Formats: sequence, structure tokens, C-alpha cells
Amino acid sequence: MKSTFAPKPAGTTRLGKAYVRTSPDGRLSALDSLAALGLRPDLKQLDLIVHEHGLEVSHYDFGEGREPVFSPAEFAQLAFALETSEARRFRIKARDLFRRYLEGDVGLAAEIAERSPSSEHRRWLSARLESIEARKRFMSTIAQYGGQGDIFQQVSSLSNRSVLKMNSADFRKKRRVKNTRDGMTAAELLRLSYLETATARLIEQKGVQGNEQILKLHRENTEIERKLWEK
Repeated sequence: MKSTFAPKPAGTTRLGKAYVRTSPDGRLSALDSLAALGLRPDLKQLDLIVHEHGLEVSHYDFGEGREPVFSPAEFAQLAFALETSEARRFRIKARDLFRRYLEGDVGLAAEIAERSPSSEHRRWLSARLESIEARKRFMSTIAQYGGQGDIFQQVSSLSNRSVLKMNSADFRKKRRVKNTRDGMTAAELLRLSYLETATARLIEQKGVQGNEQILKLHRENTEIERKLWEK
């Protein structure tokens, strides 16, 4: 039986029932966007919308000459401002997405990752999630073997300094992020996961107990790992 499924055209993003041409950096064809929002896709309508909502339209050549494009933020602005039925459907969708975000729906993260044109970004997300799980296992092991109080901050500081070669505060300032992991590369995240997983296993294997022994073991392990990575 012949399939009736219509594949997504190359270089487009599906928004509602419409396919909107999309530039490599994520900007959206302004005329396609108007159609997706339930408005006439012509330059006169575009000019009215731009002036009414204070938009700063840029341009991109999709293959037939330069034409106006919206940023994702500008499209979202219109979706929340217009009173067309299509715009209202986008707002309903936005409420649903926010609900899923509050519920911690990991399927939402997967959907977002699939929309990204960058395989490197998806690798980063995978490494970011793995680093979170590695840190949780590490902290749980420390607590299980008698760690308490400042030890958790101390081992985290050792880990970050070993991988990043600077403290967390300086790193966040240098890479302009609020969360240390958000500024790390996929390689740095994977190295951090490896380091903390290795120390957690050593704690279990050697049966060390208490803050002093755990900190000493992690300090020794960070030095060993640093030398291995720098070879």
C-alpha cells in the first residue's frame, strides 16, 4: 500500500499545520510565519505587523533572493499577541509545554533535542544528563560512607578544578553562565562524569570512611586523572 505520509520538506520547521522555511541559524521566513499565524502572507500585511508590534526584521536568501525573516523570539511574540485562531492554538500548546516542563517530562527534552539541527548539541545534552547522574551517584556514595557537611562542596570543587583548571566562580564568569555545567563542553562533562564515577568506585572498593579519608582519596584520584588526560 502506498504511504500517504508527507515527509517534512528539507530546510523547514513545522509550526501548527504549516511548514515554515528555516535558515541554518534558525530564523523563520516571515511570509511563511504569517501564514502559520493565520494572516495573509504578503508584504503589505508584513509591513503592518512589523510596525504594530515593533519588530526588527532581518533578511535571508532561501534560494530566490533575499526575503524578510523572523527570529524565533519574534514569532513567539506574535503568537502571544495576535487573536487569530492559529495564534490561540499556539498559546494552548505553550501552556501544555510549560506544564510538561514543571512536571519534569523528559520526553519534552527529547523532543527539543530532536528539533536541533546540531548533532553536537545533542551530544552535549547527553553528556550533561550523564554528568548529573554521575554527580548524584558520587554524592550518594559519599553520604553512604560517612561523608557529611562541607565534604560535598569540597569534592565538587576538586572535581571542577581538575577538569576546568580553575574554580567554578571564575569558570562561570569566563564563559558567562550561571550554572557551571551549562558552560562546559561535552568533552569536559564526560571527563567530569568519568572522574567522579571512578572516585565513587574507589570509595566502595577501599571502604574508606568519613570526610578526611574521602577527601584524601578524591584528591589523589583527581591528580592521577589529571596526569592521564594531560599525556
